[in-house]
Parts: sequence; C-alpha cells; structure tokens
Amino acid sequence: MTHSYAHHLNPLRLTHETAAFASQALGNLQGWEEAVREIQTWPEYRPQPLRSLDAAAARVGIGKIYYKDESERFGRSLGSFKALGAPYAVSRLLIDEVERVTGKRPSTEQLRSGEFRSITERVTVCVATDGNQGRGLAYGAKVFGCRCADYIHGHVSAARKEAMERLGAVVIRIDGEYEASVARAKEDARMNGWHFVSSTSWDNYQSPIPRYVMNAYMVMVEEALAMIPDLGKITHVFMQGGVGSIAAAVFMGFQQRIDGPLPRFVMVEPNEADCLYQSAVNNRPTPSSGSLRTIMAGLACREVSPAAWALLEWLGSDFVRIPDSWAEDAMRALAKGDGDVPVVCGESAAGGMAVLLKAATDDTLRSALALDENSQVVLFGCEGATDPAIFEEIVGSSPDAVFERQRN
Repeated sequence: MTHSYAHHLNPLRLTHETAAFASQALGNLQGWEEAVREIQTWPEYRPQPLRSLDAAAARVGIGKIYYKDESERFGRSLGSFKALGAPYAVSRLLIDEVERVTGKRPSTEQLRSGEFRSITERVTVCVATDGNQGRGLAYGAKVFGCRCADYIHGHVSAARKEAMERLGAVVIRIDGEYEASVARAKEDARMNGWHFVSSTSWDNYQSPIPRYVMNAYMVMVEEALAMIPDLGKITHVFMQGGVGSIAAAVFMGFQQRIDGPLPRFVMVEPNEADCLYQSAVNNRPTPSSGSLRTIMAGLACREVSPAAWALLEWLGSDFVRIPDSWAEDAMRALAKGDGDVPVVCGESAAGGMAVLLKAATDDTLRSALALDENSQVVLFGCEGATDPAIFEEIVGSSPDAVFERQRN
C-alpha cells in the first residue's frame, strides 16, 4: 500500500440526490461574510498570497498552477489557515459570555484590551488536535483572554506540543490515535462546562461552534477567489483531506461564486488515513482502516465530519489517496522553486502539488484527472513549516532559508 495510489471518480457528483442531502449544511453555512469582515479588522490580518507557479505548470504540462500560500498566516509561528477558525470561534463565545453577564455586547477590541478579563478568564475552550487547530485555539485564547486545553494523541510531535504550550495552552497527551483524543476532549468539556471548539459537525452546522470555524475559514477562500485572474478558466481545484471540513468550505466557496460549469474538485489524502476516499467508494461515511501513521499529520483522521461529507459527496469529483513519499517530493519541489518563487509547504499541505507532479509522468493518473495543456489548477497550501525540524529533515534546508530565498 505504501508505494501505490488509488483514484476514485465520484459518480454521485452534482446529482439531485446529493444536492438535496447537502442542502441543509449549505444553507446553515450561508452568511459567512460577517466572519470575513470581522477577521479583516484584526490587527494581525494580512491577505496571504496566491502564487502563480508557471515553471512548475510547464514541467507538469498544464496551463497554470495557482498556489494559495498560508505559510505566514498570522505569522510563521502559526502559519496555517487553522489560525482563522478557532480564534474567531473563541471571540464569538467570549462576546456571548460577556453579554450574558453584563447585558452589553463587547467588541473584539474590548476583549483584546482585557476590559472584561475578569469574566473571560473563567471560560475554558478545548479541542483535540494534531497541532494546527490546537495552536490556533491557544492563540485565540491568549489574544481574547480565556483558558485553553489542547488534547493530542500519541503521534503528535514534541515540537508541535511545545508550540501550543508556548501560547499558554495546557496540553494533555492521550494514549491512542486522534479519535481517542476527540472522545476525551469532548467528555472533559461536558463534565467541566468547557467549550469544545472543532470544525466537525454532526448536525449539518446547526450548532454554532463548527459554523463559526467554517465561516472563518472562508477568509482564505475569499482571498483566493478575489486573486484568481479569471475564475471561468479554472479547471481543477485540489484540496487535502482530514475530516473534510476545509475542503468542504473551499469547494462550496467556488460553487457559490462560479456561474458556468464547475471545475473538478479533487480530494487528496494519505494512503494510511483515507476516510474520504473510502466514503466516496462506499457512498456513505466510512472510517479509514489505515494505520493513520503518515507524515501528513494534520490529515491523520479516522472518520469524516458527517456534515462536511454531505457537501463533499455533492461537490467532490475525484478522490485520490497517495503515499507519503509523494508529499515529500512536492515539499522539496516547492521549496526549490526551480524558476518559480520558492514556497514553504508543510507536510499536510503538499498533497495537491504531489498529485500534479506525479501526473506529469503517470499517464493513467493524468488521464483519470483529465489534465492537459489547457488545465488551470488551484492548489491550497494550507500550512507552512508547523514543525521546522521535520520540514528541514524532509526538504534539506530550514524554513527560514526558504523564506529568505523567497524574499530575494
């Protein structure tokens, strides 16, 4: 299994049946503009670049590669789109709590100033995480003034644990895999009256917290949509897997904005954590039977988010699972640049580029994805070097060295 890949073309894409199944989740996620506007007022907000990788596109034999680069979102130490969702959810929770106690609805500026710290510091938020979500949550708790507990599983690296602790989180390591840390975090939240902050939804985003997280992710999507020169020419959008939440947000954003025929929406996962691929093959949410041992740590999830799956079954055209070695090759190629701007791409962000690079030499994969010289592809590089030591080990140079070459 380690050296092979698999591709599944979704026969249920855009059918009446899947559209009807997705309609409630789609409806509940509308109105994300409020979250986007709010985050754009934050002092740390900067739009993150969409890079045109023309030399790579020529090597792959396609028309265009656009790479949405999230490696410096809210600074290199966060460096992930996850820094959007959890902090926004924390701000909403704390605004509600202050209003409950005082009758007044504060602004995020007032929360940042510490004006209501005596109220907010009694609130605890928690999450189960492979690193990025927990880091984002710890950051939000620090900025807006509450407590944070992050639950990690056995495979999360020491450096990712320490990064959360540096932001003030209490980090609890659980025996077992990601789903065990989810169960423990949810149970502790229930017993202690804490807020479990996750994008996973079991009720089509009717519950506010997953909806807040998803709405905030749309900042990244809206930036990309605004930066693409001609949306009508985009033929493919690639996204990495996990539980499926961010892919659902990305595909939904494109679907809502494009009037004509939709691009192909391609889902990429590790061979050992392929719950979305398995769900597509079986036409229902299906856990991965893999080991979950993958360098793509942020994607090491056993089960899909049920609400995200409703959107992905409707919109996703292709489901691809790949070996770790492909992701390593993509990270090295992006860091090298070789005619393009060098890019710092984390392990969990490399899947889309990995598939494109392989399609340059694998005619079966190229044909399955209908890639040709006219294809215009959007990739979402959702994280930078979230563990700099692992990045350097794979790429052969430090993230700082790559950023320096990028600046020059």
